[in-house]
Amino acid sequence: MSDKEVCRYLELVDRRLFIIIHSGIDWKPGYISEMEDIDKELAELRVLVEKAHRQRRITKQ
Repeated sequence: MSDKEVCRYLELVDRRLFIIIHSGIDWKPGYISEMEDIDKELAELRVLVEKAHRQRRITKQ
């Protein structure tokens, strides 16, 4: 996983948490599509995270 992909993953997680924690009564309908987009991109990046974890486990053995 590249540095750029790691940073993107963390940015998406941060944005998702911000929306969840801070939106409250200020929830906007646009958040729904933004959260769906975030979840989709996170799922794609999660494949790379899992691959990196597998490679690290193999290297440690």
